[in-house]
Amino acid sequence: MKIALLGNVTLDFLAQDFRRAGHEVYVPSGFDTWRQEVLDPASGLHAFAPDAALLVMDGGATLPDQKLLNALAPAHVVVPDLAALAAETSGFWDERMRKLASMPFSLAGLKAIEDEFFFVTSTGGARPVATVSKKILAVDADNTLWNGIVSEDGSAAVKPYVDFQKGLLALKAHGVLLVLLSKNDPVGEGRAPLAVALARADMPLSLDDFAAARVNWSPKAGNLLDACRELNLAPDSVVFVDDNSHERAQMKAHLPEVSVPPFPGDLANPAQFLRRLEQYFFVSVGATAEDRARTEMYQAEAARRAYARTLPTVQDYLKGLRLTVKATRATHEDVPRLAQMAGKTNQFNATTIRRSADEMSALVADPAHRVWTFRAGDAFGEMGLVCYVIYDCATARVTDFVMSCRAMGRTLEHFAINHVRHELASENLPLAGIDCVPTAKNAPFREFLSSLDLDHDAVSWYTRITPLSPQGG
Repeated sequence: MKIALLGNVTLDFLAQDFRRAGHEVYVPSGFDTWRQEVLDPASGLHAFAPDAALLVMDGGATLPDQKLLNALAPAHVVVPDLAALAAETSGFWDERMRKLASMPFSLAGLKAIEDEFFFVTSTGGARPVATVSKKILAVDADNTLWNGIVSEDGSAAVKPYVDFQKGLLALKAHGVLLVLLSKNDPVGEGRAPLAVALARADMPLSLDDFAAARVNWSPKAGNLLDACRELNLAPDSVVFVDDNSHERAQMKAHLPEVSVPPFPGDLANPAQFLRRLEQYFFVSVGATAEDRARTEMYQAEAARRAYARTLPTVQDYLKGLRLTVKATRATHEDVPRLAQMAGKTNQFNATTIRRSADEMSALVADPAHRVWTFRAGDAFGEMGLVCYVIYDCATARVTDFVMSCRAMGRTLEHFAINHVRHELASENLPLAGIDCVPTAKNAPFREFLSSLDLDHDAVSWYTRITPLSPQGG
């Protein structure tokens, strides 16, 4: 691996360790000159073209912004949390070395930094971890959720890794989708050993905590693909945790876009492993109410699909859902969710404008614009804020039309455009048009747009409308 070592400390000791391990290493000449090299495309750093960069910032120095880190793409960029490593590593700091060599770490501290770096760069992800936000944590069961093999030792004999399971529950509570991948007898109606083990009172996790489960004797890569299809998410949104090195290697070989971190040596004390999972893969989850209810929403979606299979036509399905929608003017409390949707939604996104939270906040407060939000629900549960539309009052044009993929196929888009047209009419304005920028992924929105007759009401299957509660502005 070609590794660039950057930071505001002496990096020679790290460079020696990496070179001894067989890696090519680049260290900028001159103390703390790395920023200049990052910004200069003709620098030695860019000529070196690292596969990964380790950025070590000591002494409370200001961390670089994402724009600066992006200049190192496509390299992995690892910025270890020194405070967290110090809390996890006895004797992490060495003040004598700080004074003698401007390098404040002990041998144990250097080893901890190196371990952190290789944890990130060995995941197998297709993109720099610093730019990736994962959604799914897929986990094995035997010797991962508990100590023992349930099919051999019995469901009563395996010993739960309680702290690890509680850590997974904490991630789930913040919006991470848990998926169970285990080579065991299928859980069936709950009588299989694995199902019995997860039903034990001393197991923090239960089967209901998993958004999807694939328990059989088939290869795990195929099972994971099947679970991703069920959840309508791509494999590059997955982190896979398994104690078996063969299973990890197979996952990397068959699905290289899946992140596969090294397995810790001791799950009886999993604090560092859980911290790494959250910090490097799931740091952005939990920001919105929709995040925190994600597992329940995906389980409700699975129930909808099962219900759809019992009915002969789409019309019967839509009628039976008893769809509801609540349209309201956006408030500042909605801004985190709006920015999240702007940043992630591709298929039903008119222009793919990636508006920041600050931009969204300004639009919500701007009397020259209207930002309408749409929260949907049905007989199977609430879906939360799944659509927003922004229009410019002066031009009467829709500038942003964004809807979550999980709300597609229910005619919500027709309700939303009818609502916008009604609101404009109340201000004596006809809808002048809808901005659209074609992309490789927004074909669903373009198909909707081409089907519209803006001179007539579009069809919507929403049968009950919660009273509107517009804000002033």
